[in-house]
Amino acid sequence: MKHTGRHTGAFLLMFLTDGDNYGGKLLQKCEEELPVNPIDSAILYRTLKKLEEEGAVESYFDTNGDKPIRMYKITADGKRKLEDFHIDIEEKIKNLSFFQEKYKEWKTQNND
Repeated sequence: MKHTGRHTGAFLLMFLTDGDNYGGKLLQKCEEELPVNPIDSAILYRTLKKLEEEGAVESYFDTNGDKPIRMYKITADGKRKLEDFHIDIEEKIKNLSFFQEKYKEWKTQNND
């Protein structure tokens, strides 16, 4: 069972708190740093576009290199959205921990 990256925006906003970055580097950070990475390039760019439409990130072109690169930066709204993600994830952790405990109890009682 693969999860779909429901919290992709949370991870991208968190990575952008370290500083402005571009899509390819954000994808690399997801691949290297997330314990279980549900994020591919299509999901990443779709999420960045949605975050930009919501005002959570802004994009601009960095023209210092050989070719312009679209960079993303977190906004004040993005930092507030990150707090909302934090609260949501905390609540999910509580429910998932409850599930894990109940499952362990059931497995112990049924010796399956």
